[in-house]
Amino acid sequence: MVGAKTYRAGSLKEALAQVRRDLGGAAVILGTREVRRRRMFGLGSRELVEVTASDGSKPVGPPVSMPEPSSVAIPASSEVLHSQFGEQLSRLHAMVEDLSRHGRLDHLLPDLPGELVPTYASLLEAEVPESLARRLVRYVAERLEPDEARNPEAVRDSLREAVESCVQIAPPIAAVAGTRRVVALVGPTGVGKTTTVAKLAANFKLAHGLRPGLVTVDTYRIAAVEQLRTYAEIIDLPLAVANAPGEMRRAIDELGDVDLVLIDTAGRSPRDEVKIRELADFLAAAQPDEVHLVLSAVAGERSLRAAVERFSVAHADRLILTKLDEADGLGGVLAVLGHADRPVSYLTTGQAVPDDIEPADRARIARLILGLDVVS
Repeated sequence: MVGAKTYRAGSLKEALAQVRRDLGGAAVILGTREVRRRRMFGLGSRELVEVTASDGSKPVGPPVSMPEPSSVAIPASSEVLHSQFGEQLSRLHAMVEDLSRHGRLDHLLPDLPGELVPTYASLLEAEVPESLARRLVRYVAERLEPDEARNPEAVRDSLREAVESCVQIAPPIAAVAGTRRVVALVGPTGVGKTTTVAKLAANFKLAHGLRPGLVTVDTYRIAAVEQLRTYAEIIDLPLAVANAPGEMRRAIDELGDVDLVLIDTAGRSPRDEVKIRELADFLAAAQPDEVHLVLSAVAGERSLRAAVERFSVAHADRLILTKLDEADGLGGVLAVLGHADRPVSYLTTGQAVPDDIEPADRARIARLILGLDVVS
């Protein structure tokens, strides 16, 4: 075939990603098949997926256009998003039907209903891991009648319900005037803990009329105390510093008669077990009512899983997802939420203080993951 190229990878998703990087969004899929490659020294074989594609400049076979990444660009309204979701499914449907007619795809996904393979492909585009994408599609298949599987709106609604089932939600921080509540934020370095503390403090003071106070134990990062002190001065809040676990209670009492104590902790690498245990000693002394593990939506699935596992010694009982505005896809986040067994309390969508923070909402998270909503 003139102009055709062949790509091999460990999965269909990886192979399609190679096609897009090499040939662009206008690439035409000509065929897919499973192949076996013998390992070195005769140690068995490895299963690969092979995709044949062209750049679309020459008619080399039955053409099926690749779905454009721009189909998930930020639109003007949610109605446009829903329309684009349906259009993307329709294009994926056309690709799957053409490939199936030529015997090139169905055998790759024998456990999924043919009508829902495009939905599976759209989940992979959203960075959802393959195993989770299959489970979500099976969930949809079990709940749809056969004729509904070809209805983009019915598929979208059922898929959104499936994604929502993977997400637990925690209520916002329950601060009450006249009753001091202590809340700590922990997490890896660079996830935005200090900025999130400032957003929470400003909102509780300005929007709820409460009296927050700030405690920082982030004495390791250069100018970390000064950053929080600057926020405290702007918002007009008391600030105390604890340099050791033994100073924690004194620092909290130093804030005086406040309704809410927000503790900003030093970022810790999930690999640094010694520093995380030290952090746990600070929190044991503080005896917080809530501990929120702050995770960046930009991080990969493996990093997120490691953070959830390693910070368990700090007894984090809720999650805050930050930097949603910087994330290309939230599929990895969904995979972690499904296994973390911790509810999400807040989302942050930018750097602005006191804006760009919102209480977590299950439907909102599902829509963001599926590209049915935008970060604003």
